[in-house]
Amino acid sequence: HVNHPPPFLPVFSTTHCIAQYMALRTGICTALNQETLDKLKVAGIKKVTDFLAKDPELLSHDIHIAYKDVCSIRRVLLAEHSAYPVSAARLYQNALSSLTILPTGCQNLDDLLDGGLYTGEVTELAGESASGKTRLCLWSAASTILTENQSVVYIDTCASFSPECVLESLPLDKDSNSDVSEDKIHEMLQKIRCVELFEIFELFAVIDNIMSDLNKPSPDEYRNLKLVIVDNLVSVVYPIMGGNIRLCQGLISQLGMKLKELAVSHSLAILLTNNLTSSFNGSKRKPALGKAWSHVPHTRLLLQRPMGVSCHQNSQREACLVKSSRQVTLNL
Repeated sequence: HVNHPPPFLPVFSTTHCIAQYMALRTGICTALNQETLDKLKVAGIKKVTDFLAKDPELLSHDIHIAYKDVCSIRRVLLAEHSAYPVSAARLYQNALSSLTILPTGCQNLDDLLDGGLYTGEVTELAGESASGKTRLCLWSAASTILTENQSVVYIDTCASFSPECVLESLPLDKDSNSDVSEDKIHEMLQKIRCVELFEIFELFAVIDNIMSDLNKPSPDEYRNLKLVIVDNLVSVVYPIMGGNIRLCQGLISQLGMKLKELAVSHSLAILLTNNLTSSFNGSKRKPALGKAWSHVPHTRLLLQRPMGVSCHQNSQREACLVKSSRQVTLNL
């Protein structure tokens, strides 16, 4: 019942991706044709950084390329790979013009979040197993698609997506007319795109695919996308934590940067779920993935059952705002 995107090409390593991105190739600009590319390779210039490090006049003389072509290639490379300053006033206006606050489906939680999930921000729900994280993700997805021209990407890492739970959250009158109800259900579920994945590199590929489509002048698949949910992020991170520590930290940092870039650049709300882990002395439980990851979410909520109550006794949950870029929070 839920649309699935086409399969994504696997990403084998972060180093491999960066090397491909920084390699000189034809098509970057008209001056960088195959003949020019071959001359650069013979001279040992294979990457963007190799080219930009050379003096344009000396490079033109050494490998017999027209000086105007060298300057043309250089301008294109600098435009593509350099960061340009933007005034705070412009950023503020962009934020005001593109800001949307998405409801979570729980009024008390919306009040705690100062209205709901903000586009341009990463929100994390952290809690123990059975604390209600997935249910809140499904409620948020259902609440988002109720608004016209808003769609959701639900990234499911533990096969926990439930269309039935989404339907329960939709205010549809299923008893009035079964045919109309079925049409309405189909129309609503078409606005949620569910992706099942179980490896961190598959997650990178999904994010890259979304960004690639949204960067088009007229996006094809994700034109009305407003909310991206990554349910149980640790499921794709834990398998790599037993290997190279530096590589693991690098991948986690890169994932955080990509998620923030996706949220800010395309005015999307990103909703993640995280587990709790014990500190070395066992004194208290805290969100997993370490201190480096703690800087990624703009907003972090801690979900827990009321003290002394088991999950079978009471369906109520307590939510504590422990990090926010806009509000006063509780230090834990």
